[in-house]
Amino acid sequence: MIKIVTDSTALIPEETVNKYDIKVIPLNVNIGNDAYQDGIDMNGQKLIQYIKDNPKGDFPTTSQPSIGQFVEVYNELTKDGDTVLSLHMTDLLSGTVHAASQASEIADGDVKVVNTHYIDQSLGFLVVEAAKMAQSGDYTRDQIIDHVNQDIENSELYIGVSTLENLVKGGRISKATGIISKMMNLHVVFQLLPDDLKLQLKGRGKKTITKWLDQFFETNANTNYKFIGISYTGSDEFAMALKKRLEEQFPNVNVLVQYTSSIVSVHTGENAFAIMTCKQND
Repeated sequence: MIKIVTDSTALIPEETVNKYDIKVIPLNVNIGNDAYQDGIDMNGQKLIQYIKDNPKGDFPTTSQPSIGQFVEVYNELTKDGDTVLSLHMTDLLSGTVHAASQASEIADGDVKVVNTHYIDQSLGFLVVEAAKMAQSGDYTRDQIIDHVNQDIENSELYIGVSTLENLVKGGRISKATGIISKMMNLHVVFQLLPDDLKLQLKGRGKKTITKWLDQFFETNANTNYKFIGISYTGSDEFAMALKKRLEEQFPNVNVLVQYTSSIVSVHTGENAFAIMTCKQND
């Protein structure tokens, strides 16, 4: 059998993880001398609340799983002759996939690692697609990888934040990313690309986000999607309104809304959102 492995930034509901026998390896959130496992003893809501309650406290940092953790998981899953397909978050934001790759070279069993170039529900969608194919028993691992790569080509992920402070503190963008450092309270939309967080729009006030959304809906009015996800931090009011608008325009797609992981929350801060999509194959 083909076993599917991913990391905790793949935002997959627990019942889906169990249904498709997906192994999830947690990243870590570090606050001062305390370490927490993402999705186990720390989640997005707890993380945002900590930052709100401790404005002058230690700023949380994140760290990838160790190579040893990956080796242990890979050896356990392959001990009876099964193979592994390990799908991970973009290397633009974390070294997780590199740790997985190094582990695959020293693990006892047959392991293939894929850098999906995505995160959050986009990664989760790719992982679940792979897990469904693996569970069916009708596909080789290479066929599953080909399918995943096609979905990667058809995917897009946009992130909207109401402050740049967390991204700068976390080292995910430079103060010189074309945005004046003292204008930290801009509303900004990025697109996650394989090699960049590309700035799409910036401005003061919520009208910035409204303007970008209008452009998004106009540009993609006739697109045939098979997946749309919304992730958020803070209040769900905007996310639920956006879900309604997306389902009205794309009635054949069930839009899943989830609070994002603690790993993503560290870097986006409160009142952030992401829209993630995957088009149907032509």
